[in-house]
Amino acid sequence: MGREFRTDGTVPEGDAGMGFGPNLWPERAEFREVLTEYHRRMTAVATLLMEGLALSLDLPADWFRDFCYDAAPSLRILHYPPQPANPQPGEKGAGAHTDWGGITLLAQDANGGLQVLGKDGWIHADPIPGTFVVNLGDLMARWTNDRYRSTLHRVVNTSGAERYSMPFFFSGRPDAEIVTLPTCRTEGEPDRYPPTTPAQHTREKQQETYVVNAGG
Repeated sequence: MGREFRTDGTVPEGDAGMGFGPNLWPERAEFREVLTEYHRRMTAVATLLMEGLALSLDLPADWFRDFCYDAAPSLRILHYPPQPANPQPGEKGAGAHTDWGGITLLAQDANGGLQVLGKDGWIHADPIPGTFVVNLGDLMARWTNDRYRSTLHRVVNTSGAERYSMPFFFSGRPDAEIVTLPTCRTEGEPDRYPPTTPAQHTREKQQETYVVNAGG
């Protein structure tokens, strides 16, 4: 699910992939009510975390305010069936990937399965009750010229039980400018990424993922 409208009540043409447009809801009214409120609260949490990231980069706390204003975050509710205890290399609930947005907040159940790539290999991100896993996305890598890396992660569900997780993707305002931050520029070192926007980056990743990969 995503936000259905901007604050002015309009749905920007071509931005449906960023989380705008009508959601498809089950008949149970409480499902929509609970998830809409959850989406609202997670947006507030993500906005606060973006302030913390700004401070960590020696920037004013409100540096990312334009990115956070009228943001288009999306929420997914994922089900992973059980996998063998020793899966084959291709048997994964979700293959290795990075998220496309700014940050991702993940609520996961107690069954585990999330793995994050560290310098010495894959690390199990074991569930901790009452917490979220926070992943940095591609836009944060582009902003920081790779000082902060986009988190490469995957899911291998060897718990023997069904696994559920709820990732909240905070991708910001679709037309916000993403350009190397002033505190992440080093004299003599070129920008590794050209300027972009969340919408443009999403379109490019969709093309790469669903067109190029589909063709073999």
